[in-house]
Amino acid sequence: MRRVIPIFAASVAALLVFVPFALAQGTSAQIEEVFAQTEAIRRLQASPDIKVNFLSREQLEERMIEDFEKDNPEEEMKDAEEIMELLGFIDPDLDLKDFYIDLLTEQVAGFYDPEDDGLYLISEERESMSVMDRYTLAHEFVHYLQDANFDLMRPPFHDPEGAEAETDDDASFAATCLVEGDAMIASEFWLTEYVDVSEMLEMQLESGDYSSEVLDSAPDYIRDGLLFPYTEGAEFVRYIHKRGGFAAVDAAFSDPPTTTEQIYHPEKYVEGEGAVAVDLEDLSDTLGEGFELDYENVLGEFDVYELFKPYMREKAATRAAEGWGGNNYHYYSNGGGGKLLVQEYAWDSEKDAQEFASAYLVYVEGLFGDEARKGDSTGAWTTWRTRDYFIGMKLDGDRTWLVQSTEDMPFQKTIAFLGGEGDAIEGGALEDEGSGSGAETDLTWLVVALVVGLLVLGLALVVTMLVMYRKPPRPPAPPSGISRGPYYYPPPPPPPSNVPPPPGMPPTPPT
Repeated sequence: MRRVIPIFAASVAALLVFVPFALAQGTSAQIEEVFAQTEAIRRLQASPDIKVNFLSREQLEERMIEDFEKDNPEEEMKDAEEIMELLGFIDPDLDLKDFYIDLLTEQVAGFYDPEDDGLYLISEERESMSVMDRYTLAHEFVHYLQDANFDLMRPPFHDPEGAEAETDDDASFAATCLVEGDAMIASEFWLTEYVDVSEMLEMQLESGDYSSEVLDSAPDYIRDGLLFPYTEGAEFVRYIHKRGGFAAVDAAFSDPPTTTEQIYHPEKYVEGEGAVAVDLEDLSDTLGEGFELDYENVLGEFDVYELFKPYMREKAATRAAEGWGGNNYHYYSNGGGGKLLVQEYAWDSEKDAQEFASAYLVYVEGLFGDEARKGDSTGAWTTWRTRDYFIGMKLDGDRTWLVQSTEDMPFQKTIAFLGGEGDAIEGGALEDEGSGSGAETDLTWLVVALVVGLLVLGLALVVTMLVMYRKPPRPPAPPSGISRGPYYYPPPPPPPSNVPPPPGMPPTPPT
């Protein structure tokens, strides 16, 4: 079976970062000072042989595009695009490769590459580094310390080329959350320890120019996937750090998280609750008609939440995703344009499985509207026919199965193979959480707008409080970039103040 790139938006092997501030070359003394400070904060040491490579913006963009195209061949990008379309994560008219290249080159600052222990940064003519430069450098140097002490070129952080066993997408994504979450909180401590109030204000003002049109236009799944390792990853590492300091974080690198469920619910990581094994049988021979298994992998709690989020309230989407226990999915295609996606989920309980099935009913109605017509009942299967797809769902105990196909014959063969035994689906399992889109039912962003307005009026008071209490800014916002494979990127500038995430930032399901 050929393995294609993960469909995780945040897992595509691209070299992205959206920081509109280029690092100054600075002086060697300033660079070494930041390195020494970061080592003291993180309580790790490494060889001083790290290479800080200053490139022009054009040189850095060229390298990024070249590496992106090398790691993501055209056919693999096409498969990823088709799977994301089937799940409703992207529109059919989106060219995924062109979009990622636009995203790639929109705002470039730099990255850390464990393959050659090098930091690649944009050079300017300035002789001195700003506080934003030093903050970004501190974040990236944490990745160098991680690599030197824990080896970021090993699974699950990075699968060697030609490895027999490959890390599933959800586990790889969870490991990335540990890497970026560690760098986030370490750089927070650096801000608190080594940046004074006037520099913090300078940093706030400098960050006011931040913008990203391509990122702002990204589908929710892609944007949320880009930000997740830095938002939820930071919260996960903060939980671990509170239990035992950076020594506990170091121990986590020896036993990394294996699911996004553990990232959302770090207590499950501490308790050792991993994924339930789910094995789907290869249906290539059963399907016939030239169908081949192109790709198999895992969709985690992150994906389930993102699947439902556009079509119901946040609490309902959270609740539907929280009981995730395990997953396996297979993607098949034939030479004639036929596509088939088969998923099996394990849930923590039969109640959790019922809630997922109930949410999926809302999802089908929300995604396809009146176009989705109920099909004939086949045992326990609930089926629909839309303009483009045949869709089926079955519930049996604490397991659910989903089948989606562009053609009727492989669809019928698949549900026949999986059997008609199962349980009735309770359509109102999530009724107490409400349904409908967040735009229609959720007033969260109205509150955000009011808070932001008050903060603008109270800017003088905020500055006064910073001076009086030397309060550091909130943890820097997650970087608008993709972290995958051997590359790690700096975060964007911290936001102006402690306000809720602005519209477009991913809502965080409560743990």
